Amino acid sequence: MKAIVKKEKKFGGIEVTEVPIPDMDHDEVLVRMHHASICGSDIHAYHYAPTHHFIEPPVIMGHEGSGHVEKVGSSVTGFRPGDRVVIEAIQYCGVCESCMKGKRHICNRFQIRGMHRDGVFSEYVAVKAPYLHKFPESLSYAQASLVEPVSVLTHAVLDRSAIGAGDVVLITGPGPIGILGAQMVKIAGAEPVVVGVEADEAVRMPISRSLGIKTINADRESIPEFLIKHYNRETVHAVVECSGAPSAFRTALDLVVKGGNITLVGLFAKLVEANLSNAVRKEISIHTSFSSDWENFERAIKLLDRGLFQIDPLVAHYRPDDAIQAFEDAIAKKVPKPMFDF
Repeated sequence: MKAIVKKEKKFGGIEVTEVPIPDMDHDEVLVRMHHASICGSDIHAYHYAPTHHFIEPPVIMGHEGSGHVEKVGSSVTGFRPGDRVVIEAIQYCGVCESCMKGKRHICNRFQIRGMHRDGVFSEYVAVKAPYLHKFPESLSYAQASLVEPVSVLTHAVLDRSAIGAGDVVLITGPGPIGILGAQMVKIAGAEPVVVGVEADEAVRMPISRSLGIKTINADRESIPEFLIKHYNRETVHAVVECSGAPSAFRTALDLVVKGGNITLVGLFAKLVEANLSNAVRKEISIHTSFSSDWENFERAIKLLDRGLFQIDPLVAHYRPDDAIQAFEDAIAKKVPKPMFDF
């Protein structure tokens, strides 16, 4: 079968190659992948950024995708060939302290598909049944491919943040996670404002505006002046940081209201220097959010199925053979979210 494999510990270092269809254990399901999309963390892996030096090549990349059940193991119940499914990104041990507390997505020994273990950028994937979620025929395979990132924002905005109806919420970073985060903030009843820079004007900011989301180009306009003009205030009630840029965290500290909250979603490739005394004096609550759990996946499927997210403008389709081009286009911000059609 065809697969996109991280072969070397360096920038790039990927290859589209033929690998064997995975063997399937008695408790596993063989999934035929239809679509799989590139995530920001996949780009960190492609870069071989310091945050991802734990990767041990060769490994099949990817953790966002959708497909159908091809075969089921002899001891598997609840699934049958033809079922339309998405796959959880995190594999957990089930016995550590985090797992026993019900926080399996931050398992002490978790493994991320496409990084610690083979992922979904391939024609077939063998998966243990508990990591699968069915989705209805009313969702296309392409739409379902984004269940995983939507689940991440379900966790970040609805579970980890303290965002209330009517709040003005700054979203730092107009990439796919930022735009999905802005849509999730709307679902929560709050008012999102997406902030980006000049490099985002070619593709990302126009997509955000086309979805009816207020946007700020921080290279052209003062954020406080924008807030005064549109909301008669210089601060925001909350910030959802999706860029992973150290400067965005400092901006968040400056702009969030006293007693407000910041939720960190993006991974920082560099160390962050910030005046945390400012956070203390303003009594800011700083939350972090990582990945998502079983319930977040189920909620994400329902939210997508109800048409509460617009995802088509985010996606650009590629053949697996064009994987290097897809990654390079994402890095250059030529497209918001490359999706491989298997």
